[in-house]
Amino acid sequence: MKKVLIATLGEAPAVVTEAIDCLQADGVSIDFVVILTTKDTYSRSALNLLSEHVPAYYGGKVTLLDARILEAFYDVDSDTAALEFMNHACAALRDYRKKGWEVYACIAGGRKAMSALLALAVQFYGARRLFHVLVEDPVLEEEGHILKLRNMNPQDQRRVLHPPVKQIKLVNLPFIGLFPLLGDIISGLKGQPVRSEVKELLEQNGLLVAGTPTPLGQMVLQVLESVETLPEPRQGGCQLSLAKKEPREARETEEWANRLANRFLFIERIEDIGWREGQPKVRVEPPNTLVVFLPGRRLRGIGFRLTTTAQTPGQLERARQEIERWIDKEVR
Repeated sequence: MKKVLIATLGEAPAVVTEAIDCLQADGVSIDFVVILTTKDTYSRSALNLLSEHVPAYYGGKVTLLDARILEAFYDVDSDTAALEFMNHACAALRDYRKKGWEVYACIAGGRKAMSALLALAVQFYGARRLFHVLVEDPVLEEEGHILKLRNMNPQDQRRVLHPPVKQIKLVNLPFIGLFPLLGDIISGLKGQPVRSEVKELLEQNGLLVAGTPTPLGQMVLQVLESVETLPEPRQGGCQLSLAKKEPREARETEEWANRLANRFLFIERIEDIGWREGQPKVRVEPPNTLVVFLPGRRLRGIGFRLTTTAQTPGQLERARQEIERWIDKEVR
């Protein structure tokens, strides 16, 4: 069974490598890493360092699979930012859970709000383990900031990113998975009749008052409905059918295809269809296909036909919205 680490990330990339190393020492070999972060300059720099370091250090056995970034926010410091972060966290947990992978969630990185929201997302969608890591060494902690790390030679970077496991404290955090109750929770927040114990649960947690969702309840409902209306994740890998091109064009086309496949687990097949003039856009082709036109960074443009797992027009439209929003952020 594949094992994925979902981790919050701020200005200290070592929390991710320390989490991987601690889990490995505990007999859990992580295959993939998914990062949750913001567009903060230091966070992006930390992500870039991990993108280079992780595959090299672990000999290709650990893949930095995806980064779900709050492209519009430098911090989770507003209701809107919190809502988007919760969407990212819940969607990632839901997708990998449904793929049958073991999910490990680390809240050590980033701001406190990010850690709290990932912990809340785990309450809804579950994980094999929810934990925090820390090194009780002020010198290592200071050296672990991205400003210090990126100016170190490779040997010193490895020393800071991989302290001896005995120096790393892994703190397991308890949680109660509400996944079996999600349907009832959504119904209750919509004001529909539900079992008395579910209604009481929502009321005791400030999500429901006299059968009406509170502002916090409305926020939770918006997140859960958004996540639950996404198409199911594919069970296998994503099939790529890319035309033969000159090397530079082929590289960029494959890069875009892999990024789409890693970011959107509801894509089953990606076919290269070339470029048509016009603005980036996503077009629906029922019953389960999306046609995507996007600009290349070094080329005139790229086009794909995406076969999705969508089973209904509503799911296909949700897939279109998600990809269109992602492309809009990617090409700014």
